[in-house]
Amino acid sequence: MWIVLLIPLSKVDAQELSGYKSKSTEKSLENKMAWWQEARFGMFVHFGLYSVPSGVYNNEIMGRNWYAEWIHMQGNWPDGIPEGEYRKFAKRFDPKSFDADQWIRLAKAAGMKYFLITAKHHDGFALWPTKVSGYNVMDATPFKRDILGELATACKKYDVKLGFYYSHWQDWGHGGAMPKKPSKPGGPKKPKSTLADFDNYWNKICLPQVQELIENYDPHFLWFDTWRRSREITDEKVDELIAHVRRLNDKCLVNSRIAFGYEGIEDKVDYLSMMDNDFPDGYIEKPWETSGTMNRSWGCHQLDYGWKPAGELLRNLVANASRNGNYQLNIGPMADGTFPKPSIKRLKEIGAWMDINGEAIYGARPNPVAEQEWGYITAKGTKKRIRLYLFVFDWDKSGKIKVKELLKIPIKIQVLETGEVLKGINVKDGLEIILPEFRPDHNCTVITVEISK
Repeated sequence: MWIVLLIPLSKVDAQELSGYKSKSTEKSLENKMAWWQEARFGMFVHFGLYSVPSGVYNNEIMGRNWYAEWIHMQGNWPDGIPEGEYRKFAKRFDPKSFDADQWIRLAKAAGMKYFLITAKHHDGFALWPTKVSGYNVMDATPFKRDILGELATACKKYDVKLGFYYSHWQDWGHGGAMPKKPSKPGGPKKPKSTLADFDNYWNKICLPQVQELIENYDPHFLWFDTWRRSREITDEKVDELIAHVRRLNDKCLVNSRIAFGYEGIEDKVDYLSMMDNDFPDGYIEKPWETSGTMNRSWGCHQLDYGWKPAGELLRNLVANASRNGNYQLNIGPMADGTFPKPSIKRLKEIGAWMDINGEAIYGARPNPVAEQEWGYITAKGTKKRIRLYLFVFDWDKSGKIKVKELLKIPIKIQVLETGEVLKGINVKDGLEIILPEFRPDHNCTVITVEISK
């Protein structure tokens, strides 16, 4: 687990507030992390052969959990789907309604500044015409189009940063770190591939494919994926892969799940990736992000109706931004290449909110005062003036909120959406704000507080 560094909850006076700066934000303005910390919000997409069965195999829902992208291992539970049977999905992978422009336009309209897609997930299938394996969208499917290439073009067109998820650890189609099928409970364990097998995969598949992704599509970041220590992913291999990326393109960011939980990994990578749907409850100085789902699955699952409301997704975004983190919101497109209607609805709801309140998210510094019961805070400003953004999620019946430990008398308090000016009263341990008579936004109303030196 990462060490979470909480901002000290000491009382903040005018001088401290006016000079407030985030160390990580200052550094990012001078290096390749600047765009990342400005962006705060991106789209994650899980799309591949698993989108065809969409969580159901032989009329049976997959076992173990809702992660439809794991159906190769979790369909026909607990045996998994045989490799030969799973590869037949390639003949049915023909997303004729896929439109890269439409995907990126939807991301842009939702207020997302970057886009991440599963170039290769654990099943080993590649969404680009890789030269080191025929198990790819061009050679193995009737679709025969370079999905990554089309998305790269659309991202450039709409000024959206591009990133790729690449499963470097597990590759069930080429001999990865785990058996192709899980062992039955109580039964004999199925053998893993040998270290020699993994070395062969590493040198002939993994490293060459990472090089193809960087040289062919010029991504701004790579998202690798482990969640525990592995005998195959040694410290030496971690160093080798990071050096490989740096040598090919030093602007390409690398995340901590390249070796999650390894001692010292935070000093080797550019940003920290939390575990799935994991939202830290305190400030973390190093740039970090959470990837989260709209329902329970990452890949499209035809029986997953557990859609989270837009207000919950917005709270995730805001909470992370207030603690110096980013949020990658996932969508699992359907097999035809279109987004599920519930995900489009939520993107539009979030986008409408971001149109009004985006300035409180993009490039915002984390909360400089105490954590608040009613919501969250971000900040922007100079040495002479600072603007606090108060994200009010929980509307108090008393008609007022108190900003704990904010002692400076503000220049102005107003609602960001409507411009309505509000009254503030300095009390012993903070600033009390009288809320507007009418709640402008049912999910989250943003109130600005201007403070001068």
